[in-house]
Amino acid sequence: MNRKLNLFLSLTLALAFVMAACAPASTLTEAPTTEPPAVDAPTEAAATEAPAEDPLAALAEESKGETEGLLVHSIMGENNWAPVIDAFNAKYPWITVTALDLGTTETFEKYYTEAAGGARTADMIITSSTDGWQDFIAKGELQVYNPVNIEGMPDFATLADGVYAVSTDPMIIIYNKQLVTTPPETMEAVAAFASDPANAGKIVTYDAEKNGTGYGINWFWAANKGDAGWVTLETIGKSNVNMQTSAGNMVNAVLTGEASVGYFVSAISVFPKFPDAEPILGYSYQKDGQVVLVRGMGITKAAASPASAKLLMEFILSAEGQIAWADGGLTPYRPDVADKAKYHLQNVIDAVGEENIIPFFFDPNIASADNRAAFLAKWKTAFGRP
Repeated sequence: MNRKLNLFLSLTLALAFVMAACAPASTLTEAPTTEPPAVDAPTEAAATEAPAEDPLAALAEESKGETEGLLVHSIMGENNWAPVIDAFNAKYPWITVTALDLGTTETFEKYYTEAAGGARTADMIITSSTDGWQDFIAKGELQVYNPVNIEGMPDFATLADGVYAVSTDPMIIIYNKQLVTTPPETMEAVAAFASDPANAGKIVTYDAEKNGTGYGINWFWAANKGDAGWVTLETIGKSNVNMQTSAGNMVNAVLTGEASVGYFVSAISVFPKFPDAEPILGYSYQKDGQVVLVRGMGITKAAASPASAKLLMEFILSAEGQIAWADGGLTPYRPDVADKAKYHLQNVIDAVGEENIIPFFFDPNIASADNRAAFLAKWKTAFGRP
């Protein structure tokens, strides 16, 4: 990716960076504040020749004393994680990684419960809940680490001090090729499809009231589109939409013909279906407003294996880690893998145009309980819910 990509989100995320800088920092910050992180990722030779000056070599040695493995609360499934864990273990075979697939806000809720009881809990959390992250930081539960491999990444890769982007995943439109003659490529086209009485009950999407990801997608899309966006949602809402709490269920509904069209569907549940699903399943980026879900990762205050967590964070930000995520169906953003990864944010930008990218960011408004209640009340009205 190039300067164009840095530009497209820098203004959008400016407010988020200011807010993050003002958030209370964890007292367990591991990275020294007096010394900046190294610019270049260490090499094998550097680790052998000067281990004392190589932070990754030091972390690797420290991690060998962490006997409880590495536990991650995440929102990705086993198939998404598999190529990442395989590649990570090729470098650090002594670290046993356990990655749980949880709900967007469950990643935090499970941590809070376990940490309060003194039980083994997550060393790292990966989730897209921007409101959840802001609350997590405010509670002092984030262990801030400044990774070496953040150097040279786009500005938006740093969501907050200690929270970094794993991937930039588009929320896309999917359709059953055998049931849809004119595939929709915009939300307006989905609304037009919904306007046909014959298509009642044949559209599937996230339940914004019951799913944190669905809430975030609808929040950022509606905030970008304004009143016109709400008119579109109201039109779709009249068609008895099939609401789901997981993207996997949405994809299966379209594959089986239970639904003909899905919108705001997480690409990580779609891309791994290919090429097997090619005869039935089609997809399109949303060309009139493409929501991009930014997955954030951070290390927890209660981490039992902090060195292992830091190594995983470094790996995820590395070129090798970003390519591995693409192999698992996620969309990387690291500039130097744009021509190597199976999927990449630059491809999304090229398809829809920079002006149509709608990214997740640490919007302080989304973290307000009152704002959430007001938004969901309006959303429920649009979809005919009491």
